[in-house]
Amino acid sequence: MMRLVSRWVACACVGSALAGCALLGKGDPLLPRYFTPEYPLDAPASAPAVADLRLRLGRVSAWSHLRERMVVRSSEQEIRYRDDRRWTERPEIYLRRALSGELFQERGLVHVISGAAPTLEVELASFEEVQVPSNHRARLVAHFVLYDERVGRLEETVTVEEPVRAAPEQDRGRAVAEALSHALRTGVTRIADHVVAKLSAMAAAERVPPSGGRASSEEPREHR
Repeated sequence: MMRLVSRWVACACVGSALAGCALLGKGDPLLPRYFTPEYPLDAPASAPAVADLRLRLGRVSAWSHLRERMVVRSSEQEIRYRDDRRWTERPEIYLRRALSGELFQERGLVHVISGAAPTLEVELASFEEVQVPSNHRARLVAHFVLYDERVGRLEETVTVEEPVRAAPEQDRGRAVAEALSHALRTGVTRIADHVVAKLSAMAAAERVPPSGGRASSEEPREHR
């Protein structure tokens, strides 16, 4: 009797092990693919029209849901993550590099490390694939503020949406990364346009003499 019970237990264990192996071996393991939205910089601007403008690039951050896993939004209230599609770095790192290249290399602004200077801070609120019927697109939303030691000078939000090209499933991640790369470049260009225009206006205002004052080349008359 004991021999029959032992034989039954052994068969049950072998059957469970075989079932477990079949379950674990079913399908290929998930291997994430890694993407980057970075793009090559253009040649530096030939005319250094803004070379005398000074700027400090302050904090560049992102909302907490933006990490290495790529985000898919199916509605304004729902997001999910793609475990098989990931960024090589966090999205705000791409944004900071793109801003630094655009402002200081392409536009020629003076990069201030220490001392008094207007400061730009940017917060990335959206960097995602929007997957809704008949409107597949990539979206970037960034809030930015420009301030100095006295007051806030500029505060705006930039929203960019780019269509995602149709592609087979195996190339869908690349198509999304390309669309977000275009959105990143457009968003950074818009931020730089606004910041440079504001800095230029501030510099022009500082060169205007105070109200009531009048520059004169005449020497003061001598009173006797």
